[in-house]
Amino acid sequence: MSGHTAGPWVAEPADMFGDHNIIRGDGLELLAIAAVVSNMRPSKEVHANARLVAAAPTLLEACEGIEGVLLDGIMNCPERLAKARDQLRTAIELAKTGGAA
Repeated sequence: MSGHTAGPWVAEPADMFGDHNIIRGDGLELLAIAAVVSNMRPSKEVHANARLVAAAPTLLEACEGIEGVLLDGIMNCPERLAKARDQLRTAIELAKTGGAA
């Protein structure tokens, strides 16, 4: 743990100002971790920014997995490489779509 709030994180729907709160996605805590403020930006852009922020813990975990495989040598750990690849793909999908298929 690097001191940040444990994931998963999710972006709440926009409030009446167009802002999104980022909260834990496991329902254990409803306090906001972060907020993505619209500041008059287009709502699609603000929503995409909120998804990207909410994906941060998953993206960090995927990057750490890839780093571990690279440090150990790709050819020495094909199973870990496959797992890290899948984590990375999941993290990218989460950042882009919020997990919706």
